[in-house]
Amino acid sequence: MPEPRKIALWHELYGAEDAPVIVMIHGLGGQLTDWPKSSIDVLVSAGFRVLIYDQRDSGRSTHLSDAGAPDILSISIGRHELAPYTLADMADDLLELLDQLGIDRVHLVGVSMGAMVAQQFLLAQPTRVRSIVSMLGTTGRRGVGGPSELALAALLNPNPAEPLEVVVACPRSATERQAILDRISRGAERLAAAGIDDPYASVRQLGAILASGDRSSALAALDGLPALVVHGTIDPLVDVSGGFDTFRVLKEARLLLFSGLGHDLPAWCWDRLAPELLTTIQRVKG
Repeated sequence: MPEPRKIALWHELYGAEDAPVIVMIHGLGGQLTDWPKSSIDVLVSAGFRVLIYDQRDSGRSTHLSDAGAPDILSISIGRHELAPYTLADMADDLLELLDQLGIDRVHLVGVSMGAMVAQQFLLAQPTRVRSIVSMLGTTGRRGVGGPSELALAALLNPNPAEPLEVVVACPRSATERQAILDRISRGAERLAAAGIDDPYASVRQLGAILASGDRSSALAALDGLPALVVHGTIDPLVDVSGGFDTFRVLKEARLLLFSGLGHDLPAWCWDRLAPELLTTIQRVKG
């Protein structure tokens, strides 16, 4: 059996070296540059150090391109061994990065798949997590957090008329839609500049989500810690039931719902989201 490939994670750190660390984990296909710089600045100004990074198979981190495209249909019906890796492997990537950086305990902020990786990291390393903010995510429990028919069709369409990110974001204006397109364009330019051409990267990440089990019971068994669950009421990619289930299992969690929000965190969300995020993190004692 071949040796597991060494994963190198492209990362950036902001803030004072001795400040408590917030790790921000992006979602499927997301890059560290997708986090609004203004949100990072708010957290740094509040006295925190912020770590952002590209997960495996995204951005400028290691791409497992040799694995090609996994059989998503087979994985989705239970052939989990066909997935190149799981969310647990992605959580292990973060653990290794933190160890390399000499960072012990952290606050976790994850969105979409990043929220699922954050949950998995919490399960594996509960003593290293000070608080968790799970946004637009789900627990992996069957029957909750699933995509709508429209989102599923967009996810599986190899030649969409509209990018998946736009379809699932449900933008409320032309300006909001253009902001998403600009973000996609910047991400593509960043990959091109790095010489990365990997059309199946996000498919492998999707395989990791589908191959990872139900985290709900294990999360419910953990001791409580400051937690915030964020979701949009019309999210077509990860149904709001996934947010409700996350809120149900995380002891001491607060729930923040955005009416009319799809699967995205547009600029208008952050005016309310940033203070709520800080309130959660600042509940940590010691």
